[in-house]
Amino acid sequence: MNLVIIGLIAAVLVLVFCTIKLKLHPFFALIATSAVFAIISGMNMEQMLKGFASGLGGTVADIGLVIALGTVTGALLEKSGAAETMAKTILKITGKKHAALGLAITGYFVSIPVFCDSAFVLLSPIAKRLSKDTKISMTTMAIALCMGLHATHMFVPPTPGPLAVAGILNADLGQVILFGALVSIPVTLIGYAAALVAGKKYDYLPQDVVDAEEGKTLPSAGMAFTPILLPIFLMLLKTIGAMSKWKGILMSIIDILGTPPVALLCGLIIAGIGYHQIYPEDEKAWGFDGIIADALKTAGQIVLIVGAGGAFSGVLKASPMQQILTDSFSGLTIGILAPFIIGFIFRTCVGSATIAMVTAATMITPLIDVLGFASPMGRVVAMLACAAGGMMVFHANDDFFWVTTTTSEMDTSIAYKTIPLISVLQSLTALICVFVLKNDSCWLIEK
Repeated sequence: MNLVIIGLIAAVLVLVFCTIKLKLHPFFALIATSAVFAIISGMNMEQMLKGFASGLGGTVADIGLVIALGTVTGALLEKSGAAETMAKTILKITGKKHAALGLAITGYFVSIPVFCDSAFVLLSPIAKRLSKDTKISMTTMAIALCMGLHATHMFVPPTPGPLAVAGILNADLGQVILFGALVSIPVTLIGYAAALVAGKKYDYLPQDVVDAEEGKTLPSAGMAFTPILLPIFLMLLKTIGAMSKWKGILMSIIDILGTPPVALLCGLIIAGIGYHQIYPEDEKAWGFDGIIADALKTAGQIVLIVGAGGAFSGVLKASPMQQILTDSFSGLTIGILAPFIIGFIFRTCVGSATIAMVTAATMITPLIDVLGFASPMGRVVAMLACAAGGMMVFHANDDFFWVTTTTSEMDTSIAYKTIPLISVLQSLTALICVFVLKNDSCWLIEK
């Protein structure tokens, strides 16, 4: 077996051992994991350090500011009682029994216009509040939200991964959106069902949820939801504008406001106004000793952990792994399983769902006719198969794994025992749906 593959297996075992057995902080566990992979795979120190720095810097640059802004917004929503207002509003709609399903459905819709990392940071205060109010395990709440976000992130454009794959395979975008949304429904539901099981086995409630003071007025539903809905609306508007090819000054303004950090900053400002309305006497809130400073301390640790996950992924990408995998699977001609297996291998090894999907699509493009995907519907099916394979295995070389774990206060050992397995269930569910579409529905579309 190639040393690179042996190195990957050893690295994952080291990560599991460090986090579950030694209870080592994830940041240092990921550094050790990267080093083990580099040594065993034969990378020289310069390659390893360059890949590590590139992965760390790229990840922090991409989502570091998003995490910081989202964490501060979440803290303001919690301390002002806005999260409590939102939780009560959702409970009125879903009832306590189905609160986790409400989160999963929320994730399903939110992740279409918004990156799942940003969305989870935004929505985690609601998940914590719901967990505390309903006494439903935070494991259930966090995973239901995570897997709802994960589903449409993989299948429904304009998320970059499915959008890129649809373009590579020349698949009809309208059909990709339609069938991607349909496939995402059972994928979300299986994630929700698995979250319920996981919550019973690994039961914990969040510790840092702040209750509103007795008799204190809570923010209105409008003021509570606006800091979350406004950024989502701005990002969605930017996406629609880009797809519709809007032009002019208005589009330039929308393009700026719809950039995730700017959109989140707008939400943070609204959350700050809401907090000031409830606590006008708190003059320290905006200084070095106030609520924002405390939130930034938390955000700093989250950014470091997520960045270390990105660094591990960077080391993997700097190695010959992608070329080895490409060479190994370039001659694969086993129908619908070809894009699925390629996507699965790359997601498990490299960690990036987008890279997994795009690589699978790129490799099967010359074989479209041979694999039976030449028809318009066949190309849609091929795209969905790439995405289904790219769903698993979702584990510690993906920064979203660490965003979910850290912002939901989930122990790393619990995360490793649940999230990867549930991603496999989601992936297999998606594969079954793709088979059904291929075998039973193609003739309807073709006609």
